[in-house]
Amino acid sequence: MPAIREDDAQGFLRLLHEAEGHGVIFADAEGFITGWSPGATHITALQPDDVIGRPFSSVFTPEDRDGGMPQHELNAARAMGCSQDERWHPRRDGSRFWASGLTYARHDDEGRLVGFIKIFRDATHLRTRMKYLENVLEERNGEQAERNTFIAAVAHELRGPLAPIRNVLEILQAPGELAPRHEGLLKILDRQVDFLTRLVEDLVDLTRARVGKLSVQYQRVVLQSLIQEVVADARPKAEAAGVSLSAVLPEQPLEAEVDAGRMQQVFGNLVANALKFTPAGGRVWVTASADQTHFVVTVKDTGRGIAKNLLPTIFDVFTQADGASSARGAGLGIGLSVVKEIVNLHRGTVEVRSEGEGKGAEFSLRIPLTDGTTSARAEVAGEPPR
Repeated sequence: MPAIREDDAQGFLRLLHEAEGHGVIFADAEGFITGWSPGATHITALQPDDVIGRPFSSVFTPEDRDGGMPQHELNAARAMGCSQDERWHPRRDGSRFWASGLTYARHDDEGRLVGFIKIFRDATHLRTRMKYLENVLEERNGEQAERNTFIAAVAHELRGPLAPIRNVLEILQAPGELAPRHEGLLKILDRQVDFLTRLVEDLVDLTRARVGKLSVQYQRVVLQSLIQEVVADARPKAEAAGVSLSAVLPEQPLEAEVDAGRMQQVFGNLVANALKFTPAGGRVWVTASADQTHFVVTVKDTGRGIAKNLLPTIFDVFTQADGASSARGAGLGIGLSVVKEIVNLHRGTVEVRSEGEGKGAEFSLRIPLTDGTTSARAEVAGEPPR
């Protein structure tokens, strides 16, 4: 790709700065606002004198400030170069709009952080549409009976022999049972049995979900703890594959009402999927944030990417097996199907982004902070719960 000339870049930035449809905020390395575009004024009605010199957090809602979201947005941009976020922001008159934005870290020629640029737009109309689609998604039912029957049969047939195989492995792992030269082979066998066990459990969960028998047990948890446990469990595999695995999480605890075990299963499947398709030297990030009603967890990688024709069906079981020529590789796609089912049970959504083969992938899930019984979930566009 040819380099962008400096004068072209400055011209584009000047054009964006003057556009009414997008707001641009400049901040220094300490997070204080140094610039405010006419577009930002058009969207928020805040004048430059209202915000310049104030903390970056001053343009966020009180709830997000209490949750440390402004600093987390800057931290994520500092760690990854760019952070993407969608959340409610206040206008001058006290109303709120749904903003979709990007925050970029700025560095000098020697690589030192000199500030940040946040570009955002008013996407309240898109949020309204997304809410409608979420409601439609919740009402969908009726899966293909033939596939459900097949999956249930395969899971049943595989589950039976795995138990005695596991028992034999435990006996062989006892001290003195095997010569030292066989220990490496036993470890390989143990890993493969673990893989088959997880595969079968995913099949069982997928079957239960399709017939409405997969349930969730809600409890209040701190999301950072769940994510950190998943990352710690996956780190040995990442190190063995030569892949950098890191979590970029808010300092303030993000509390949510979820099924802790199921949510770890979701995070674990997404991280395992990212590691599977990221070659040595690549990177995988896990990030989390929240707005007033939902939390968002994203798993992003620099791996093989996903072919555009595969994106619409990536969460369907057997999609990867059908698309053998895709950059994402072969496989049954059961783990991602289970992710979707568990997220649906939590009344959430999960989506994937990829610019194509060789350009990495990003999986994002958005789930309500509560189980729906302790607070109302109704939300009027532009007037969220406060």
